[in-house]
Amino acid sequence: MVWMVLFGGVPHQEGYTGQLDKSKLPLISLKVEEYNGLIFASFDKDIMSLDEWLGRAKPWIDLFMKQGAGWPVKTMGEHKFTFPGNWKIQLENTTDAYHFPIVHKSFLDSVDAETQNTFDFVEGAGFVEDLGHGHSVMVMIPELVDLDEGLDAPIPERFAELAAELAKDYPDEQVRKIVRAVGGSGFNLNLFPNLACSMAFFRVLRPLSVTETEIRHIAIGMDGGPDIANEVRLRLHEHFQGPMGFGTPDDAEAWDRVQRGSLAGKDISILLNRGLGHEARREDGNLFSDVSAETGMRAAYRQWLIAMSEEAGA
Repeated sequence: MVWMVLFGGVPHQEGYTGQLDKSKLPLISLKVEEYNGLIFASFDKDIMSLDEWLGRAKPWIDLFMKQGAGWPVKTMGEHKFTFPGNWKIQLENTTDAYHFPIVHKSFLDSVDAETQNTFDFVEGAGFVEDLGHGHSVMVMIPELVDLDEGLDAPIPERFAELAAELAKDYPDEQVRKIVRAVGGSGFNLNLFPNLACSMAFFRVLRPLSVTETEIRHIAIGMDGGPDIANEVRLRLHEHFQGPMGFGTPDDAEAWDRVQRGSLAGKDISILLNRGLGHEARREDGNLFSDVSAETGMRAAYRQWLIAMSEEAGA
């Protein structure tokens, strides 16, 4: 199941002087379904329903969409770029907490001590969980999983000015709800094969070739919500994402090095075994482990193997 947007049309059609019959050149018709504002499409008309495909990931989508703070979630622009690597390298990134304090040291150095503490989650109570069909979730900040809960918690210092401005127009409980939404969810959700709901933005990936991938980082906000809150969300997005952010350049450099490292030798195994020693199952059957485990990556590769085997007719 792939999330795609297609555009059709011919500019300045009069130049073809009746020689172009668009009815004979239709776009390929896709199977399209929607869940909680997200539109998915597939070339496979016989694929399982979206409801079945998303399965145990649906409650996490619902939690992620609470970032509207009572308003619908809207997109607020995007940053699109390519990196010289296989798409699966980036797929791994969304549920990989292990790299964060190392690769993103410059980001952690750029924020206040309270924010640094919030993002010090590798040793925390978070977890990564296999949700089936290649989907996975990485919970980094458990207290921010459900943004409707914990509204009585102290407002972080970095949002104190925002809260003061909002208090001029909104009651205290709504101010707290908006502030929590501005900070984003406490988890990354990977939806196989190409969509990530990553803390406070959407990440869509598109393979261009075996060694080149297009990435779209899509900022999100509150549709109808206070402008000042959406402006703060954009500033937070820009702090980490984009060519001038503290996160995207570091990630892109790491993905490039992983691609080059994978060419070191065909007989050298690529390890994906972190967390295997203490991986366990929940009552619903989901595999889970600590937040730095590679449980989410293994989930994606298992689904990738199934898809590739089916394509090969195995």
